[in-house]
Amino acid sequence: MKILILGGGAFGTAIGNQLSFNSENDVTLLIRDQNKVTEINSSHSNKKYFPNKLINPRLKASNNYSLVKDSEVLFIALPAKAILEEVKNIKKYLSSKTLIVNLSKGIFQGGSTIIESLIKVLKHDNIVCMKGASFAGEMMDRSPTLLTLGFDTKNQYNTINKLLQKTNIFIDYTTDVRGVELLSAIKNIYAILLGNIDAQYNSSNTRFMILTKAFSETRIILKALGGKEETLFLSAGFGDLGLTSLNDLSRNRTLGLLIGKGFYNADIKTNSVVLEGIKTIEMIDSLLSEVLKRRLPIFNKIESFFRNKEKNIEIIFEDLMKSNYKTVITYGTFDLFHYGHVEILRRAKALGDRLIVGLSTDEFNLTKGKKCEISFEKRKQLLECIEYVDLVIPEDNWDQKINDIQKNDIDIFVMGDDWKGKFDYLDKYCEVHYFPRTIGISTTKLKSIIREKD
Repeated sequence: MKILILGGGAFGTAIGNQLSFNSENDVTLLIRDQNKVTEINSSHSNKKYFPNKLINPRLKASNNYSLVKDSEVLFIALPAKAILEEVKNIKKYLSSKTLIVNLSKGIFQGGSTIIESLIKVLKHDNIVCMKGASFAGEMMDRSPTLLTLGFDTKNQYNTINKLLQKTNIFIDYTTDVRGVELLSAIKNIYAILLGNIDAQYNSSNTRFMILTKAFSETRIILKALGGKEETLFLSAGFGDLGLTSLNDLSRNRTLGLLIGKGFYNADIKTNSVVLEGIKTIEMIDSLLSEVLKRRLPIFNKIESFFRNKEKNIEIIFEDLMKSNYKTVITYGTFDLFHYGHVEILRRAKALGDRLIVGLSTDEFNLTKGKKCEISFEKRKQLLECIEYVDLVIPEDNWDQKINDIQKNDIDIFVMGDDWKGKFDYLDKYCEVHYFPRTIGISTTKLKSIIREKD
């Protein structure tokens, strides 16, 4: 199998070295620097990253980008900030049959993952990702390593399995590609605080208290940004969070250690790792609602530290460990169920721990001049199958909302912004929020399309 690896840094070299132990793989590192190409091909070394290690002689290097034309699999192992510019050099050579594997970690402005951005730039959708608990140095030593494969099709899965044979890289897997991509950025935030905690406290109890809380917050952020909860339990989730947070080879943990020991300069401009981490925190912060951030005391503490250029991260455990259990309620008809409904339910659930849906009865809809295509009982059954919904109650009149809020101990009331202002009177009883409707879809639009086809 013809394999190219875009990038000759530590991780690209380590992956290439592993893949070269499979005699069925023809592996080449694609590198701009001719001196590095010569070094790898002649002395089988990459001394900048692995000064005391030899590379498998079967691993080659080249700066000939036209090799992309014949590649079956193309790995991307570049710093996130360099990816989009660099891949423009390969676009004209890229075949639609080539499987692209993203190894790089991070997210872009607006919450786009690396893969989502690659699809737009390359007009190429045969892309998967491999992320997880891994240090490049240990991969060079052929230590058994587990990575998470985020993929779309069985053919992609089979291809990756084939090329990993006779290596010491193993995979768990998920079709939640976005979740895997998000987790690779989120875990770095919490690694900073874990490093800080270990710098200030020599306590296993305290370390794992914070790690547990970090895992919980990671779950909240992941779900809020469109990932799946179960992805947390793969190598890209808990594995990478644990590795990055607890091992001194981690750059973000090291940053936390420096902060905790008082050696961090908030005005430093030369450390690209620090700057990239700060940008990631800023981007994630911009994507989260204020009500959601109330459930993220650790995230808020780290974000505040960098934003305000504070001297240290002051740890007040009572604040970090505050109970913040929230119950959310929303109302609707949910007739002709569509992805816009899923989106509002997902976002509503992300605001709390329990989501109750007040479902309009058939009789109540008639009083509003609406006739449902699907009966109340069937709509109720459908909602009860949705993972975000914990309880469905009947809505049979306009005036029941105050009673529902009091009876169910509701903390947050949510509706679409086409109702903006109509339920502000409920703010005496709970928080009131209006979500933007999903663009391009509505029940009314669906009914109109159905009628036109009839």
